[in-house]
Formats: sequence, C-alpha cells, structure tokens
Amino acid sequence: MVQLHPIGILLALIFVTAISSLFFWMFRVPPVLPLPVVKVRRSVSALHKILVPIGESIPSERAVELACRLGHDQKAELVLVHVITVPYSMSLDTALPVQEKSAHKVLELGCQIAEQFKVHAHTRIIRARQAAEGILQVAREEQPDAIVLGVGIKTRVPGADWGRTTSDLLRRAPCEVIVDKVPMSADVMPLAA
Repeated sequence: MVQLHPIGILLALIFVTAISSLFFWMFRVPPVLPLPVVKVRRSVSALHKILVPIGESIPSERAVELACRLGHDQKAELVLVHVITVPYSMSLDTALPVQEKSAHKVLELGCQIAEQFKVHAHTRIIRARQAAEGILQVAREEQPDAIVLGVGIKTRVPGADWGRTTSDLLRRAPCEVIVDKVPMSADVMPLAA
C-alpha cells in the first residue's frame, strides 16, 4: 500500500504549479498590435542620443527632465549644450567670463538632473551669433536622434508664431525635434482676442 506523506504532496503541488505556469507562459499568444502602434514604440526606442539646448530657465530644466524620461529605458546619452550668443560687434573668441560662468552653472544643473534619472550626459558650450546656429552646429557634429527643446511663452499674442530659435530648429534640424512648451504661469494672463 502506498502511503502519502504531506511533504511529498506539497512538493508535487509545487512542481505541477511551476510546470503549468511555464507552459502557460510559453504557449500564450501575445496580443496583436496594430502596425502604427508598433512603429511608434520602435521610433521612441530608437532614441539613443538626445540633444538638449539649455539656458537659465525652467523650460530648459523641464526639457532635460523630459529627455531623461524619453531616454531612460534605452540608456540614451544626453548632450547638454549651452550656446553663448556673441554679438556681431564682437569677435567670436572674445573673453566673456560672466557668460561662461553662467554656462557652466546651467550645464552643471542639467547634469544633476540627469544623474537623478541615472542617464549619462555630457556637456558642450558653443559660441555662435544666433542660438539656432549653435544648436544646429552641435546637431550636425553629434548626430542626435532627437532634439528636446523647452520653450516658455511669457505673453500670448493671438496669431503669434514660435520664437525665432524654435522656428529655425523646427525647419532645419537634421533630426526629430520635440518641443515642450511650459504652461503660462497663473500671474500671466492671455490677452483678449
């Protein structure tokens, strides 16, 4: 006569449960996704290098955070760039210690934000006559998959266009441009139409 031991029964149940779970996992059919959904997921997962132009503003800090969130799963590299705009009346290599100190401070803050998300970031300071030209130069050199641009609009004029830098980047960037417009603060009311 076969005698059943409680430990033997428990081990048999654990074994049957484990094998059943394994077979269920192996033979389950994943849900069928529409092709556009698959393409969108693939395009976001293709972001391996993201360029983020930053300055001394909340929109720039939010752009760094957004880029970190977009690139975190892919372990994307962030390129944080600050453009020092040099007036036409000065040489491009003129010493601008105040602007350079400010640039280092802003980039350091951007790196601290990236560290919070455990995203690798490196920084660049570039001098240009216009911000868009400097950003586009870095984009050509670094070849990012996307540019994440934070913009803030202080006043809303009906029919107003984007700022010059944003418009230039949207037209001329060699990669995808993601614009994060920071909402207007409560103290800045839109003008009546």
